[in-house]
Amino acid sequence: MRRTEITFLAVVVAVLGLGLLLDFTLPTRAADRPELDSGQFVSTGWYCPVPPAEGIEATMSTANLGTSALGLRRSAIGGTGQSAVEEASLPARSTSNKQMSDFGLSDATGLVEAFGGNNATGVMVGARDKGVGSSRCSPQPSSRWLFATGSTSRGENHYLLISNPFREEAVVRVRLMAGDKEVVPARLRDLVIRSFSQSTVYLSDYLQEEPTFGIEVTASRGRVVVARYSHVTAGGGQGISLDIGAQDLSSEWIFAEGRVPSDGEENLVVVNSGSREALIGVVFMTAEERTAPPELAELPVPAGRQAVIKVSDHLPRGTSYGVQLTSSNDVPVVAERRTAGVIDGTRSYEAAFGVRMPAARWIVPTGSPFGGTTSLSIVNTGQNPTRVGVTLLADGGESKPAELSALTVEPGRKLVVDLSPFVQGPSTAVVEADASVIAVESRSVVGGQYSDFSTTAGISVP
Repeated sequence: MRRTEITFLAVVVAVLGLGLLLDFTLPTRAADRPELDSGQFVSTGWYCPVPPAEGIEATMSTANLGTSALGLRRSAIGGTGQSAVEEASLPARSTSNKQMSDFGLSDATGLVEAFGGNNATGVMVGARDKGVGSSRCSPQPSSRWLFATGSTSRGENHYLLISNPFREEAVVRVRLMAGDKEVVPARLRDLVIRSFSQSTVYLSDYLQEEPTFGIEVTASRGRVVVARYSHVTAGGGQGISLDIGAQDLSSEWIFAEGRVPSDGEENLVVVNSGSREALIGVVFMTAEERTAPPELAELPVPAGRQAVIKVSDHLPRGTSYGVQLTSSNDVPVVAERRTAGVIDGTRSYEAAFGVRMPAARWIVPTGSPFGGTTSLSIVNTGQNPTRVGVTLLADGGESKPAELSALTVEPGRKLVVDLSPFVQGPSTAVVEADASVIAVESRSVVGGQYSDFSTTAGISVP
C-alpha cells in the first residue's frame, strides 16, 4: 500500500472515530423538539389512546419527577392529522392535568412530549352511567402488543384502540388465543392503519360468543400503539376498563392489588403466545401470610393458549391480596387480573396488568378527576422487612405527609395505604423502599353516576 493511501486511510479512521465520540457526547437530533406533523415522537413522548365512546371524559396527567421545570408539548392525533399543539412549562415535583376534549378530535390518541427532565404520563377516563378506567401511557410504539384477556360474550364489549403516529401506513395482524384454540380472523390478518390515525377494532365483529381469550397484535409494516377499552354489562360486573398493552412477555408477573369480590369473580389470566408449554407457580400475599397453593405450583399453559385461575377457589371472599406468578421452566408469558363483581359495595369491572419484577422505586398515578377514594397497595416479595416512604406530586407541588414517610412492609405481605386524606384530584405517588423487593398499584373507587373502580400498576424508575 502506498504512503498516500495509508495517510488517507488514517484520516478516514480518525474522522469516523470523532463522529462516534460526538454521537456519545452530544445530544442527537431525536432529542430536539420535533417539528409539527413530523412523526418524531418515538423517544420524546408519551402516547395515550382514548376510546371514542359517547360521553367519555379523558384526563392526561403528567408528572415532573425532577428538580427543575420541564417543557411540555401536548396534542392529539386522529382522523389523518394532528391537532393544534399546546406548549406549557411544568414546575419541578408536580403534576399537570390536561383534558383530551380540548384538542377537538374523536377516536384520538393524546401525545405528551416533555423536555428537560424525568417524567411520566397516565390517563384516566370516565363516563356517567358506564364507569371509570385508568391506564399508563406508552413511551414508544412497538411492532408487538399483548393482552391476556378479552371476550365476545353477550354484554362484554371489548375494543382494540390501534394508533399509528407516523407518516407511513401500518399493517397489523390480530391473533386470538383461547383455552382450546387460537384464531386469526380473516379480516384481521392484514389490517391497514392509516398514518396519523387511531383505529377502533370491535372484537365481537370478528369472533362470535367466545367467553375468554388472549390477544396478540403484531405489525408487519410500521409500528403502532395498542390499548384495550372494555365496557361490560354482564358476568357479575358492570363498568369500563382501559389499559395499554404489554410489549413483552415475562417469566414473572407481580400484582400488588387484588380483592376477591363479595359477589362475582376475580380471575388471574395467563396467556402463552410462544411455542413451548409454560409451567406457572402462584404465590398469594395478604396482610397476614404468604401462601402457595399446591395445586398452583406448576399450572400448565400450553403454547398459543390461555389459562384462567379463579381466585375465589383459593382465597376467601373479601380477601385483599397481592400475587406473584412465576414461570418455573422460564417460558415467558403475559398475565392480567380480571374483576367482575361487587368491590367496596360497587358493582364494577376491571382488567389490569401487573409488573414484571420488583424494584425499590416506583411512580404510580393516584386520585381521580371524578372524586371518590384512592388507596395504594404495596407487596414485599423478599425475605426481610422493608421501609417505604411515599411522596405525592400534585398540581400544587410536592408533599411528604409524615404518616406516609416510614411505612413497614413485612416479607411476603401486602400493605394497603389509604391516600384519600392526602389526595384531591389526579396526582402522582413516588414510592421508595430501602430494598428492591416491592411492587405497587393504586386503586380509585368512584361512586355516584360513575359507580366503578380502576387500578393502575406502578412504573419502576431509577
